[in-house]
Amino acid sequence: METKNLISANKLCELYNIPTSFVDDLMDYELIEIVVRDEESFIEEDHIRHFEKLMRLHYDLNINYEGLDVILNLMKQIEEMRSELQYLRNRTL
Repeated sequence: METKNLISANKLCELYNIPTSFVDDLMDYELIEIVVRDEESFIEEDHIRHFEKLMRLHYDLNINYEGLDVILNLMKQIEEMRSELQYLRNRTL
């Protein structure tokens, strides 16, 4: 993985004016994947939207980390069910 596809977690926290402990907590709860290089944490560019979603849920809606985990699991199940429904609809045509 190249570093050009990575965004510094510290810089993201500065940009959004949130504590860096938020990234550590997300990592502890296995809600986001962090890449560590030279003792600095990075988030892949492809995962920024996911990070922003978690940040909004946590700070705007005051949802705790356990709640974030539940919400993400439910959203994943909904997407899987949508895919299965689409498959079944296409199969019956």
